[in-house]
Amino acid sequence: MRLLSTGIRGLDAMLGGGIPEGYFVSVIGFFGTGKTTLGLHFINEGFSEGDSCLIISFDEDEESILATAENYGMDFSPGNGSIQVIKLDPLEVKKRFESFENELRHMFEKIMPARILVDSITVLETLFDDAGRYSFLSKLRGLLKSINATAVVTSECDKDNPLRSKFGILEYVSDGMISMRIYRENELEEATLAIEVLKMRRRAHMRIPRPYAITSSGIEVFLESELI
Repeated sequence: MRLLSTGIRGLDAMLGGGIPEGYFVSVIGFFGTGKTTLGLHFINEGFSEGDSCLIISFDEDEESILATAENYGMDFSPGNGSIQVIKLDPLEVKKRFESFENELRHMFEKIMPARILVDSITVLETLFDDAGRYSFLSKLRGLLKSINATAVVTSECDKDNPLRSKFGILEYVSDGMISMRIYRENELEEATLAIEVLKMRRRAHMRIPRPYAITSSGIEVFLESELI
């Protein structure tokens, strides 16, 4: 099984070497925990290796996404790899979901991306009921599996449980799940960011959360440190 680096050395070690090729991996957390940054690391790593990469955004536009990447020193200028950024209107996707499924399939088959970042799926999930959410997520996963793309999908976590997705459905359609959360024992303590691999099908992985920081060059995971 080929493993793809996330572009974050410490996270790769937690994953047992990286994300298995063709996996659909969700990254959950509150706002400000670095979900998009993790996804951009994943895309940047593929781009630097010459992969065809695709970013699908339901929130930010291309200019904003590229500015965020540039802020961390990631350069998506034309080079070995290729990258496309597509912003989709969640309301339009929901309104004509059946026809949009065919459009997505055509787009994926045309671009044939090796790596995909979907950021953030929560915006779209909010528009569906539980049955609709499961149907959409399952079909999206199926489309990505059909072209053997490896996907990182970001989503908010449940407001009362950071180890659970906002609607409790994403974990059931994902091959893997990574939690990014804010850890503190009481409100007077300085917050610590913690990352944990909750799930990775058929892979041995670290099951202990590790602290991390968001620096000027992106995310750094401290493997040798423990949460206090």
